[in-house]
Amino acid sequence: MLAARRGDPSAFEALVRSVQRPVYGLALRLLQSEAEAAEVAQEALLRAYQNLHKYDDSRPFDLWVLAITRNLCLDLLRRRTKVRTEELEPMKEVLPSGEASQEEGAIAREERQSLEEAMATLSVDDREVLALYYVQKRTTKEIAQIMGCAPGTIMARLFRAREKLRKKMTTEEAPR
Repeated sequence: MLAARRGDPSAFEALVRSVQRPVYGLALRLLQSEAEAAEVAQEALLRAYQNLHKYDDSRPFDLWVLAITRNLCLDLLRRRTKVRTEELEPMKEVLPSGEASQEEGAIAREERQSLEEAMATLSVDDREVLALYYVQKRTTKEIAQIMGCAPGTIMARLFRAREKLRKKMTTEEAPR
């Protein structure tokens, strides 16, 4: 960190490599657009570089950059004039161990698609908290730091978001 602050490009490059995927992943989950996510991720990393002198060493670097990313995403979502209909990138789910049959693969794809469709109907806040917790495997304390609230608030948001998702998934599965 010290070398990056002194302007060593290779030191900052190493920091970028350590946070690049989580930054892009969060942006993608919130924005649901690969192009916008890539743009926001690049902007977040640029702002982190430009504001290294403001970085507080008492906080983990990745959480600081994720907070920048979150704020940029929320700014972009506020500026949007119409709702995007692009699909979420397929969630990273692994099939049962071993080789899966074609039927199992088809079932897993259908379940993944149902999950993606249900996730797309949730609010940005709900998608964000679920993505940080389940996709990026962040703790409630880390999510609280990123989102600027108490860990108890995050636990409540997670509970409500899971309930909404469960309700949407069971409604989808009901015979029509």
